[in-house]
Amino acid sequence: MSTYFERQQLPPDPEPSPKRSATRRAIAVVLGAVAVGFALGMFAAIQFGWTSDDVPSLFSEAQVSRIFESASPAVVEIEAVRRIGNLQLDIPFWGSGFLVDDEGHIVTNYHVVAGGDEYVVRLSNGTEVPADRLGVSQADDLAVLKVSPSYIEDISPLSLGDSSKVAPGQLAIAIGSPFREFNSVGVGVVSGIDRGHSSILHRPIPDMIQTDVPLNPGNSGGPLLNADGEVIGINTSIRIEGGSRRVEDFRVGFAVPSNTARSLLPQLIAAVDLRRPWIGIQGAPVPRQMRETEGLPRGIYVTGVFSDSPAREAGVKAFTRFGSSDTGDVITAVDDVQVGSVDDMVGYLNTKIPGDAVTLTLVREGEERTVEVTLDPWPDGA
Repeated sequence: MSTYFERQQLPPDPEPSPKRSATRRAIAVVLGAVAVGFALGMFAAIQFGWTSDDVPSLFSEAQVSRIFESASPAVVEIEAVRRIGNLQLDIPFWGSGFLVDDEGHIVTNYHVVAGGDEYVVRLSNGTEVPADRLGVSQADDLAVLKVSPSYIEDISPLSLGDSSKVAPGQLAIAIGSPFREFNSVGVGVVSGIDRGHSSILHRPIPDMIQTDVPLNPGNSGGPLLNADGEVIGINTSIRIEGGSRRVEDFRVGFAVPSNTARSLLPQLIAAVDLRRPWIGIQGAPVPRQMRETEGLPRGIYVTGVFSDSPAREAGVKAFTRFGSSDTGDVITAVDDVQVGSVDDMVGYLNTKIPGDAVTLTLVREGEERTVEVTLDPWPDGA
């Protein structure tokens, strides 16, 4: 299991890099989570003297069982093997995935397959079969593997639902292999929508679905299902506030929305290595206090500009220190689309491709100006 810091930055370690409080850093983990429902239920029982018979069920057990019985045959466990010299070493990343068609295509997370030279897929009947890696999108943490259709003749693939119709409070069901416990099911609700949460590249993935379904190492790449058994998200990561063990600070899970997977699927099946566009800045929303006291506009407070980046070439300037109000740029719009955060900007840039030109509206020392930026592909290893 690996960790990475959640931040509104593109990508890490620019010049300069603002200092941040270690006690309040939010740590995003590639799918490791405590059993939130159990912990909260236990807390309630201790506080209020409830017994298990007193606590009402939040879902229909029969409904969840039906969904699991229908969907679980299409959910697989994925193991990646990395070859080092003449040795074969099982890398510590394993995860889940699910079939999306009758041709053997499997959707999973990029971080599940990253670095693998060979892939083995365990089907619901326990059979282990070889798989080929096709396309990936690191920025969206998505990948597609393929197994021979002859192995899945009796398995019905899962359907991708419309994640734009997802709403907080709806039933959410995760199926996967947490800790290699094959074909496990977790139940909860959709806690929030339209979340911007950092990918393994420290690049926000827009429109992610937040859930309280207990997610653990091995759930990565598995489906998040709705009450109709449709895939509404691909389980990807969790967030922990400051490593706290307090009940109110328990971690929450995030899933890449199914509509993102659907839009990229044709290219991933065609074995395209997708590269999202890159401007090369770090930033954060302008704090409300600075808008009120310093007169700064709503927008992205630029905290870092990368060398050899499109932003550096266009003359975008970072503030010399966080909290300074007169030496750097605030990005207020991209192509006349208002942006208040890096999440907003990334969401718009996802409609572009490397090589496209965009116009940034900047405010520096109270003066507004525009600059044209030609987008680069996201750098390797970022």
